[in-house]
Amino acid sequence: MFSDFFHFLSRTRLLKNIQSFKILAAGLAALGLLSGCAQYHVAVADQDQVDNPLPAVTGVNTDQAKAAAAKTTLNLWDVYALAVERTETMAITVDNLELADALQQQAFGAWLPQVYLNGQKNWVSGSYVQSGPGTGGSGANAGDSLYLSGAETILSGLNQVAAIEGAKANMSVAQYGLRDAASRLLLNVAQAFYLVLELQDSLQTDMASRDLTQKILDVQKNWVTIGRAQKSDMLTTTAQLAQLDATIQNDKTQLTQDKETLAFLTGIKPDTELQSTDENYTVPSFSLDDATAKVDGRPDVLQAKANLDAAAATVLQAHGEHLPSIIATGDYYLAADGANNPREWNVGLEASLPVFEGGQVVAQEREADARRDQAKLALSQIRRSALEEIRQVYKGLGDSIQQAAAYQNAMDSSQSAYDAVLHDYKLNLQTPLTLLQTLNSLEAAKEDYVKTRYQTLYDQVWLGVAVGDLPKLPDEKK
Repeated sequence: MFSDFFHFLSRTRLLKNIQSFKILAAGLAALGLLSGCAQYHVAVADQDQVDNPLPAVTGVNTDQAKAAAAKTTLNLWDVYALAVERTETMAITVDNLELADALQQQAFGAWLPQVYLNGQKNWVSGSYVQSGPGTGGSGANAGDSLYLSGAETILSGLNQVAAIEGAKANMSVAQYGLRDAASRLLLNVAQAFYLVLELQDSLQTDMASRDLTQKILDVQKNWVTIGRAQKSDMLTTTAQLAQLDATIQNDKTQLTQDKETLAFLTGIKPDTELQSTDENYTVPSFSLDDATAKVDGRPDVLQAKANLDAAAATVLQAHGEHLPSIIATGDYYLAADGANNPREWNVGLEASLPVFEGGQVVAQEREADARRDQAKLALSQIRRSALEEIRQVYKGLGDSIQQAAAYQNAMDSSQSAYDAVLHDYKLNLQTPLTLLQTLNSLEAAKEDYVKTRYQTLYDQVWLGVAVGDLPKLPDEKK
């Protein structure tokens, strides 16, 4: 049975046309390779390798990730480089780009013809019911054929045009979304990074204050014994020491939690040593008007605009449902045999015009218009929010710089006062209680300054993100 089929496939016509079939198949294969060449894949913690397209949106490359991994003390940009390479945050967003690229390839593929290789082999009974002289005969190979069938959609309303426009818009949505994710990752890393440093400095100040308070308490105990100091003074210092112990314990607990948060964001170990190298902060070199003028270049605003373009493509597709559809079809027979031997080829044209579809098309148009209106409102809201963020951060950075300068002056004054009281205390010209009060004032001034200083450093990064200047892209780096 199957030997007849293979014998049929080796007939003269098949051999004669097989070369042209190979050429056609090679062309279709090459076209398929060209249409599916773009792929995005990001591995996490893959030997400090930063895969494409991350360098183009984060400004972090493999060399920077490897250099950061080799350091024992990390600054903000080292931590950010490792966050790009070691966490799933950016890798997850890259998958959206992969999905958009696949949908775009599908949209372009809808313009191309669909070609199939078809084969048919029939077996029928060789015995027939005799109804008269001359009837009967063998039914072997009846209707056997091997042929290429193809179809090309010439017009399908506006589906193809809308699909391509929508796919391009969705690709832009994914690309701007990736840029926005890189910016937000930097902002989150900076917030966690400076919070850890703030707690480390506060803990160091509290422990130094505790050591001195303990020494003062030891002196007061001796003075109470000899009647030189009141017991109430000693109890006050004891309470102050207990309060410091509680504060130190709270700082340690909070510091452990914040280090864990930073480790989760970045993939680094919680015990990694951190150090800020960006200690200088100045008033922005550009005006507020210059800052707000950059709003339309922000990735979140551009993403909202791309979403509006995608919604407009949906409206175009809905309107196109009123138009006719035209499809060209054809068959090319490489080999055929049997009683109903077809011609070598045939071509057909099919057309349809929608007349009435129960109001579905009109309803789809209304739905598409509503979604486009929503996209317009979303763009307006995102843009207004972005402008407000830029204004607040710009003003906040200026205020933080002024506050940092004021708190630094307060800290310097408190330090001078403490040094003077400590000098007099060593000469027995000041009481331990006075020294302790001066120490408390100094500690409070240091706490205020440390908190404001790191807030200013964070605000500086935040402004860079808000106006779209950070993270710096490769072509922006000096």
